[in-house]
Amino acid sequence: MQTIVSRLRQSASVKVFVIGLLILLLLIPLGMIRETINDREQIHQAARYDIQRTWGLSQLIAGPVLVLPYDVVYVDGRGDRFSQRSEIYILPGELNIDAAVDSEIRYRGIHKVPVYSASVRLHGRFAAMDTVDLGIEEVSIHWEDASVVIGISDGRAIAETPSLEVNGDSVTFVPGGQLVDGFPPQIQAPLRQLLETDRAGDLVFDIVLNIKGSESLSFLPLGDTTRASIRSAWPSPSFSGNYLPHTREIADDGFTANWQISSIGRSLPSRWAKTSGADVSPQSAVFGVDLYMPIRIYRLTLRAVTYGVLFVVLTFVAYFMFETIVGLRLHPLQYLMVGLANVIFFLLLISLAEHIGFGWSYLASAFASSGLIVAYSYNVLGQRGRAVIVGGVLFALYCFLYMTLKAETYALLAGSIGLWATLAMIMYLTRRIDWYRRSDPSDDDRQKDFLEA
Repeated sequence: MQTIVSRLRQSASVKVFVIGLLILLLLIPLGMIRETINDREQIHQAARYDIQRTWGLSQLIAGPVLVLPYDVVYVDGRGDRFSQRSEIYILPGELNIDAAVDSEIRYRGIHKVPVYSASVRLHGRFAAMDTVDLGIEEVSIHWEDASVVIGISDGRAIAETPSLEVNGDSVTFVPGGQLVDGFPPQIQAPLRQLLETDRAGDLVFDIVLNIKGSESLSFLPLGDTTRASIRSAWPSPSFSGNYLPHTREIADDGFTANWQISSIGRSLPSRWAKTSGADVSPQSAVFGVDLYMPIRIYRLTLRAVTYGVLFVVLTFVAYFMFETIVGLRLHPLQYLMVGLANVIFFLLLISLAEHIGFGWSYLASAFASSGLIVAYSYNVLGQRGRAVIVGGVLFALYCFLYMTLKAETYALLAGSIGLWATLAMIMYLTRRIDWYRRSDPSDDDRQKDFLEA
């Protein structure tokens, strides 16, 4: 029995099998760390939403739209006539958007969210009223109930009640409900008697919105020609939506971006009746800017944990090579402790990153984990040089992982090349090992010759 146990202890195949079991065992704490990161991200999302809910959500401004109520006449089967109220929607012939965005960071505990206060000026003109192309009799239009409508995704964040300057008159906006289907919640400015007496010429408008929001500010290009300008002191904008800026300037002290958009590529018609069945999908034409923050620590750390098995495997390979080539005898528990030291790196990483940022937390966690392994290896492997080799392997791994995480565009390519290079190195170092001979503990002379070779 003792001979069998001795052979099992000496067998490279058995040791490889045990190491494989240990690697599978270490997947459990790695999975638990992944769940911890997901839980922390959910807490962050809850804190983020709490800030947005009290300050203002991401804002989409859609407007202005001129809404004209009119009567649609129907004839039933008995020949009786009856009418039903509907609306005509008219978009501006020219729309100019000028947005000045004052940004800041708001905190909820250790969690932070970019928010802003924006002063948005909408000015332009509606073309002279002409409903002939819609097939609607002018007499059926209720000019006295006409209104200008603006959709705002989070109207609670309007800092002060806006007003509409139209052809020299001033009209205050009021809650408008959902006058235009498919648009965000709306406010409206009733034009009252204005269009009854003055609709022969263009309707020139000027609106100023003082609005709060978070993370992004977007618009719909509703004009036949839409020109937009957004400026802010935020240093890292991300331009989003279906249209990129025509010109942009980005510096450390902020950015300025300008758009010029034609209605030709827009899915919305310039005017339509509610009863026409027009396919109105304004969301497909959104453009704007996101107050971009660098890649979030939770996503980075989750990506790092993906490579956790690589850390464990390569450290185990280094230890196994010392066993195979130098002739050391290491206990599986020693492998397990080294593996746990590798795993604890990822837990330290997420714990510190929430407080000091990803870069510094990565450095501190790598130093703590590798320092622990190198100090342990010095005592277990018996020589300083062997511990230095283990430290060099860990240093290369940490450098490789950090560059892979930061190179988002080339992360998959870098990871694939790194794994290929790692496998090639292991194959090169083990190319002369006779695994069957290594498993025979009685063949001391051949083992000695092999080690000397």
